[in-house]
Amino acid sequence: MRFRRSEALALTVERQGSTICLRLAGEFDLAAVPRVDQVLDDLDEDIDSLVFDLEQVSFLDLAGLRTIIHANERGRTDGFRVSVVKPTGSASRIFTLTRIGRELDFVEAAAPAA
Repeated sequence: MRFRRSEALALTVERQGSTICLRLAGEFDLAAVPRVDQVLDDLDEDIDSLVFDLEQVSFLDLAGLRTIIHANERGRTDGFRVSVVKPTGSASRIFTLTRIGRELDFVEAAAPAA
């Protein structure tokens, strides 16, 4: 039996005006959810947009996806836009397999902060 080697999540929070960008790299799984949830809990009420940049995510499980979905629901309630930069490779399959991609706003890669 082979086990997949765990790759810790790197999380960078960038703010440009009223937009917050969460850049994630590595594995966005159940173990990483509390870190992302903490950032989401600390969001200012004056944001217009939240971007999940998943371009460098190598693995995304249902717990990570559920975090994105909850943020999207919060955005609808609180009046800010949530968008997602899809991961590349096999990490993007979860959006197809779950069909949740129909409910999310996908965008091209987010520009790095100046």
